[in-house]
Amino acid sequence: MSTTLSETTLDSGLVRLSIENQAGRAELYTQGAHLTAFQPNGQPDLLWVSGAETFQPGRAIRGGIPICWPWFGDHDSVPNAPAHGVARTRIWDWELLAESDQRTDLKLWLETDGTDLGFPHRARAELLLSVGNSLVMAMTTTNLSSQPFQLSQALHSYFPVTDLSRAAIAGLDGQFYLDKLTGQTATWPTQFRVDREVDRVVLDRGDTVRLNRGDGHITQIKRQGSRSMVVWNPWIEKSKTLSSFYPDDYQRMLCLETANAAEDARLLKPGHSHTLICEISSEQSH
Repeated sequence: MSTTLSETTLDSGLVRLSIENQAGRAELYTQGAHLTAFQPNGQPDLLWVSGAETFQPGRAIRGGIPICWPWFGDHDSVPNAPAHGVARTRIWDWELLAESDQRTDLKLWLETDGTDLGFPHRARAELLLSVGNSLVMAMTTTNLSSQPFQLSQALHSYFPVTDLSRAAIAGLDGQFYLDKLTGQTATWPTQFRVDREVDRVVLDRGDTVRLNRGDGHITQIKRQGSRSMVVWNPWIEKSKTLSSFYPDDYQRMLCLETANAAEDARLLKPGHSHTLICEISSEQSH
């Protein structure tokens, strides 16, 4: 069987898992269950990580796919709660589920005990990760407490682009969005180009979205359990304020995040679960 799974502890103390089979390869960290690389065989890496990232314990990694959970963005009622929830800096448990020449499946999980600032609930987050010629992430949240809670989340995917001014998004046309910078709402334009800071929550049908990267490849994002997608690029001024991010990094990346955000947040009753699924693949542009 031509597949490998290796575990490496960095000098900083973070643990990295490396997966490789005949169809593709991936790297992830047990801190945050955080994907930092996914490369189908014979193709470029589909994920982007800043060259300024130093991979330190207790700090979210800049790039790849951070998991924002159990809330997305700033907490709506606790100002000093951590941005994007508690999952990004926690160490997740993991196990190998299955492996073959073409696909490797892992499970990672994390539980809260009700003592987290901003989240006084017991819950379990379980990530099923499948690596082959596509990357599949299935994130299931289960309410283990006796009270319902509101769940918002995102697979905060950073994708590389070779020319941001020409990067094109297909699949969101005409969909309603909230501009988090202005508070205004509008519908997504047919022709969209990034020429300023962008921070939008698109409330859509959950259709497949395609990103033309400008290098002859199109990144394809399929979703289930998601009726919202976050589109984010910090542009010039915001980039200067970000940690582990070079001032010109905004030219090389665009975030298209499979989410349950804004009005797509879910109410989880005791004992109930919700699953958010994202599949990322690449195809040649014509």
